[in-house]
Amino acid sequence: MVNSGTKQSKIKNTVDLKCLSHCFIAVAALILILISSALANAQQKHVLRIHAIVNDDVISFYDLIQRIRLVILTSSINDSLETRRRLAPQVLRTMIDEKLRLQEAERLNIKISSTLVDSKIRFLEEQNKMPVGALTEVLDRAGIDQNSLRIKIRGEIAWQKIVKRRLLRKVYISNDQVEEELDRLKSIQHLPQYQVSEIFLSVDNPDQESQVVELANRLIGQLDAGAKFSLLAREFSQSASAAVDGDLGIVSKGQLDSEIERAIEGLSPGELAGPIRTLSGFYILKLHNRVIPAQVTAEVDKRAEISQVLLPLKPNSVPNEIQAQIRFAQRIKAESKNCKQLEETGRTLKTPQSGSLGDINIATLPDPIKKAIDTLPENKVTAPIRVAEGLLLMMVCKWTTKNRSLPSQKDIRERLGDKRLNLLMQRYMRDLRRTAFIDLRG
Repeated sequence: MVNSGTKQSKIKNTVDLKCLSHCFIAVAALILILISSALANAQQKHVLRIHAIVNDDVISFYDLIQRIRLVILTSSINDSLETRRRLAPQVLRTMIDEKLRLQEAERLNIKISSTLVDSKIRFLEEQNKMPVGALTEVLDRAGIDQNSLRIKIRGEIAWQKIVKRRLLRKVYISNDQVEEELDRLKSIQHLPQYQVSEIFLSVDNPDQESQVVELANRLIGQLDAGAKFSLLAREFSQSASAAVDGDLGIVSKGQLDSEIERAIEGLSPGELAGPIRTLSGFYILKLHNRVIPAQVTAEVDKRAEISQVLLPLKPNSVPNEIQAQIRFAQRIKAESKNCKQLEETGRTLKTPQSGSLGDINIATLPDPIKKAIDTLPENKVTAPIRVAEGLLLMMVCKWTTKNRSLPSQKDIRERLGDKRLNLLMQRYMRDLRRTAFIDLRG
């Protein structure tokens, strides 16, 4: 017979063990909760931790992570932890420049309204054939903070406004510079031509060189992996061509730095070159096409709308009569600013061969006339051309098919202006970086 005291003691011990077990589980659960909470807090603190200080502004790890996600989404780059790690330095560099531009805009009292940012977002949606609000939905699905895109757009608008206010007025290309460049292009038009895109990364001081080279090599690696050149150029290039996806159009040999030309010469269409060191920084280039002018007949379909005035001279005209007509021709040339004025002069003179010739194929004209108007800008009068009937003055009202071997004066002016603007932009950003307090943290 079991003693009742012993039985009660066993029951008590069993209950105590169960209580201890439940208590242990409860304590363990509490510890796990506390550890999880601590880890979550630590992770949150890491994400919100300062990664860089740019003067008085902060870039957190969260800001950087969000921007990297945005870059991956908009640049068609394959997403992976390794890709994010490689992208981080170049994205951070871009964000630092963005902070400097926004700070400079504020210093210059340049306002960037939310309405302007909204308009830019709507433009991006239209450009990508998306309905209103679709871009926001795409960002939400990708887990990207919408503010990351808005800050990026604000930085772009700020820079455009700064350039317009401070730099564009310093870009002046004279008529003499255009003529000089046109003469130079004529002298090299027999040389190869290239259709090229660029990504430019500036080097402000020698200490940055290794970082910029590493950045350039990362971009090349991403391009080799299938990233689109145009998207990376728009995102990372520090040249004015970034606004047009890095496209330089068609350039002739002799228009680019010698280092760049040597690199291009060894490329086949579709291939990349770089990083190429120049005085101002590093270039990554993509050759789209190569044209050998000797293989192209530039005049086959070169057409223009032309007007003319004929000042008659008899075959037996004496020198005094010829000189008088030449002086009259020079006066008409100086006073005629467009085809309408030149045609009115012809009607006043009542010479039957004066007036509009309509749309003409340049290749069908006699050699002296063809030579005189071949590179003539619109609304400019030729020098007097001696023909059997007298002196001929001609004007191109409109080029309907441009010479493929030579750009127009307008194109030359724009290209020279872009080159000048590029230098000014690089110097402006270099000065902003040099005078800034930038503290990078791990």
